[in-house]
Amino acid sequence: MQKKTLFVIPEVHAASAAAATSIRVPFVRPALPSYADLQPAFENILRSGQLTKGPYIEQLEQLIAKRLGVRHAIAVSSCTVGLMLVYKSLDLAAGSCRSRSGAAEGCRVSGIEPLSRLGSARSGNRNEPLGEVIVPSFTFLAGPAAIVWNNLRPVFVEVDPTTTNVLPQTVAAAITPRTVAISACHNFGNPCDVPSLEAIAAEHNLPLVIDAAHGFGASVHGKPVGGNATAQVFSLSPTKLLTAGEGGIISTNCDCLAHFVRLGREYGNDGSYDALFSGINGRMPELSAATAIASLALLDGVVVRRNQIAALYRKELAHLPGITFVETPSESQSSQKDFSITIDPTQFGISRDALRREMAARGIETRAYYDPPCHRQTAFEHFHDRTRLLPITDMLSARSLSLPMGVHVDEAVVADVCETIAHVKQTT
Repeated sequence: MQKKTLFVIPEVHAASAAAATSIRVPFVRPALPSYADLQPAFENILRSGQLTKGPYIEQLEQLIAKRLGVRHAIAVSSCTVGLMLVYKSLDLAAGSCRSRSGAAEGCRVSGIEPLSRLGSARSGNRNEPLGEVIVPSFTFLAGPAAIVWNNLRPVFVEVDPTTTNVLPQTVAAAITPRTVAISACHNFGNPCDVPSLEAIAAEHNLPLVIDAAHGFGASVHGKPVGGNATAQVFSLSPTKLLTAGEGGIISTNCDCLAHFVRLGREYGNDGSYDALFSGINGRMPELSAATAIASLALLDGVVVRRNQIAALYRKELAHLPGITFVETPSESQSSQKDFSITIDPTQFGISRDALRREMAARGIETRAYYDPPCHRQTAFEHFHDRTRLLPITDMLSARSLSLPMGVHVDEAVVADVCETIAHVKQTT
């Protein structure tokens, strides 16, 4: 009997390897389903000629909604597009929920003012962005980009240096009459404190949007993240544990929000060819949905393996002074989308950037997330109040180093990476 492949390790072609300057340990390799597992679905799709809006999208949405325990899981073309659609749809859904009592029952959006009306009334200046969204600066740039695309202003706040996630009390302190929403992130796959953030959002009648790009595979009290907040938006890009090639998933329990998100991914067209609002093409292709379905069957095994590798990294590096780790609360499990350490140059002996250069010279690829942080990036720095200092974010941006993680990282690779770090420390 032929043994079924758990997942496929992609090959590195010779031309790619040469272009990669002799990288022997890539930063990431996706956990891909085998072609044998994908072939039947791909053949069905190609024979049918239905490359979008077909049964595989519907099946994927049902599977993920069941896994996350939510009323709606909506497949889109990317996490970024998903975030853009959520902010757009919140504006429309807020009024809709109040006008439809049946839909409003238990709804996360009911009672919230539309973002446009609230922002205009509070700002008092229609030339200003319509309102402010509290968001961490130590996050991927897609989060604030989606805010700005909706003519809203990102208000960057500090994070906890141990978890790298926003602190609820910091968010609460940043709320002003101009605040229209709160956004947080499961950074590096480490679950943020959604219940505390939900309580703050409810107290101020604000929607809570979670950038859950790193979230598939993360859990709290044994339950997958995604079932709380107004909406959570996941990524299915190649660097994530669950992949569609490219894609995203929006999870929500609000019927009205889900309705407008589904319209929004179809240009705002309800089928009458009369756009009810200006949406976008946010559809996920059927081939991507089929890939995600096959990838979903591998997810639990990938999570276990990544957490094993993360534990091994911690064990091998714990004796080195100047290295600290991202801490996960005891009730939570990180997806370990990234395994990131921080380098204190005073104790370690050299800077993060110097270590990264030395590792690259030895063929080990790493990443420096998020450098620069969002509040210092060209696209967003003019939104940031320069009197609001973010020293922890600046420190993490200068010191955080993400080590190789993926299906190619086994015990031998961990030993290689950790021995290289120790050697660089001793010899530089």
